[in-house]
Amino acid sequence: MRPPPRSLEEFLYRMLMDSPSFHRFVRRIHAKINRIPLHENGPHTTINVDEYNPSMKHKTNAFFLIWKDEFKNTFGIGKRK
Repeated sequence: MRPPPRSLEEFLYRMLMDSPSFHRFVRRIHAKINRIPLHENGPHTTINVDEYNPSMKHKTNAFFLIWKDEFKNTFGIGKRK
């Protein structure tokens, strides 16, 4: 059993990490960035991490997308809010 949260931030963090919907959202974004097919798994399906081996193309694409986003954020290029 975990000790009680020490702050509101820790409480919200724990709620987020315990949320299945958050993990589904992250899984969808990961699949979209890496251009891999997304298979919605039922509650009785287990996921084995060792089954997925990203190709060099997947890794390069993911790196480029993240680098481009960081570059835009650093230099203020792109959409402004």
